[in-house]
Amino acid sequence: MPASTRRSPARLAVTVLLVALAGGCGGETTSTAPSEATTTSTTATPTATTDPPMTAEELAWLNAITRLHKRMDKAIPQELSMTRAKMVQLGNALGACSRELRRIGSPSDRLEPVYVIVKKACRTFDKGAKCFATAARVSDASGAVLAGSPEERTQNRATECGFAAHGDGSNMLVDAENKGAEIKAPVQSS
Repeated sequence: MPASTRRSPARLAVTVLLVALAGGCGGETTSTAPSEATTTSTTATPTATTDPPMTAEELAWLNAITRLHKRMDKAIPQELSMTRAKMVQLGNALGACSRELRRIGSPSDRLEPVYVIVKKACRTFDKGAKCFATAARVSDASGAVLAGSPEERTQNRATECGFAAHGDGSNMLVDAENKGAEIKAPVQSS
């Protein structure tokens, strides 16, 4: 019994402390609850906003991307003789995407999703440019390599990589143009 008597004041003190803390926390919860509800109700009110019409600069930027796409599609002609000079020329043509995008510049915030896709396409074209440079490096002036040699394998992989990068990059530019049209459509109909 004496042992429990000694614990009672300690238990009482701990209980009082816990009640005081709980009461203090409970008071804060009660006092902040209305302000949270007020804040929530004011931010939950929907506002009707419409995007302003596309600016002349935004339309010009979208048109520049369309011209860039046409230029990149023309980079690889239908019929070509793969000489070393032609491989270098193809590499330079694919590498032009990033240079042209820098010249065109960044768009408005609204067209940023289009820019992201175009930038990715240009990185893909850059990869293709490096592939064609590799193919040119292992080829003689006529574009030939010794059959069955490591150079032939390198050239084959590199040219396949270059052509694949061209196709992938072009497809991404189609996606970018579609995204631009998607952004433009609701704004023009407003």
